[in-house]
Amino acid sequence: MRLSILFFVLAGLSIHVSASNVKSIHVERRDIGETLGKFVLPVAIKGKGYISKEVWRSPKGISCTVSLFEHSSQDKGTFECVSLERYKAQVVLDCSANSSPESAVYLFFGKVSSEGEVGNFYVWCE
Repeated sequence: MRLSILFFVLAGLSIHVSASNVKSIHVERRDIGETLGKFVLPVAIKGKGYISKEVWRSPKGISCTVSLFEHSSQDKGTFECVSLERYKAQVVLDCSANSSPESAVYLFFGKVSSEGEVGNFYVWCE
């Protein structure tokens, strides 16, 4: 009985340690296979529980922000873009699922036909 309780306690600790092992959040802005910009946000979330950082702003004011929340079982967050007119698009970032460029969450946001006001964003945790 004691051995099985010890096993469950150790298993729970190992899951919690690996879940909060996020070192950074990566945001890439791309266009037709070309990387137009990269942003890497180092994560020192332990004890804080939440981080948020603006990672891109267009010439006319579209603002994109990445946020990460520490949960008991895994780290999750959002990536969102907001226009000056207060139009907003948001996607969920799940660090257990979005852990590489190949599994990145994707968001397109911008004013179509306006150079510099469009972004194809790929976001993942490392």
